Amino acid sequence: MKLSSLLYTPFPRPNFSRKNVLWLLAIGVSSSIFILVFKPFGIENQTGDWFVDIIIFSLGIVFFLSILLMEFLIPKFIPKLFKKWNLGKAIVWYAWVILFVGAIMFTYKSYLGGFRDFTWTEYFFVLGRILVIGITVSFFVLGILSYLNRNRLSLISSTENYRIEVPNAKPIQLNLNQVMYIVSDDNYVDVHMVANGKRKKLVIRSSLKNIESQIVNPLSPIYRCHRKYLINIAYFKVKKNTSRNTSLQLINYAENIPVSKQYADAIVKLLQIRH
Repeated sequence: MKLSSLLYTPFPRPNFSRKNVLWLLAIGVSSSIFILVFKPFGIENQTGDWFVDIIIFSLGIVFFLSILLMEFLIPKFIPKLFKKWNLGKAIVWYAWVILFVGAIMFTYKSYLGGFRDFTWTEYFFVLGRILVIGITVSFFVLGILSYLNRNRLSLISSTENYRIEVPNAKPIQLNLNQVMYIVSDDNYVDVHMVANGKRKKLVIRSSLKNIESQIVNPLSPIYRCHRKYLINIAYFKVKKNTSRNTSLQLINYAENIPVSKQYADAIVKLLQIRH
């Protein structure tokens, strides 16, 4: 996939939900605890006064409020800015979020310090510290959540609604979590889906390559396994895998899907990881 095409691939936006806000709060509080316990970059209570620990702990809360504003509240009040969200927009947006959060943390820290160290050098040091601590704590917190929910994990973008452009017709919204597989049928593609336990088939006048270019990306659960098939790996298991022939079976159904030799190794490895 070309870089230009990759930048235009759909990218998931977090929903403004109680669960996501609580996760963000958990990361903020965990960051404060991490700083108090491990004292990274010399951030520690050197006076022994109890209120200094409160100030240090508040750094994680300021981080939480800053991310809450940028990631949930601004999109809520300016929704047009986040329409047709893709990887390119996400890169620009999150670069800005990092700079903004760094500025807030820097200003807060400088205010507590009487603005004695208000310099660009210190600002970039603050940015670096935020990145290191934020990434470390985020992976720790998300790692625990992943372990506790390992049987229910799926790829980030599997619940996203993708806007599919088709020739001479209105765009179609596809929830990739509901797509089981897509098969080419001459000038059409058949999208086999399941929702609330009920199967349905959506027929789209389009080439399989056109659909693939819009929904297959590094964050998508959809993979090509054959010149005629795209599959959602969450719905399949390996039925046969030999040096000459590889095929998949749709879980809970009798349908079998062929796998071309050029895709066999990669698809089998993916399914072994996920099942």
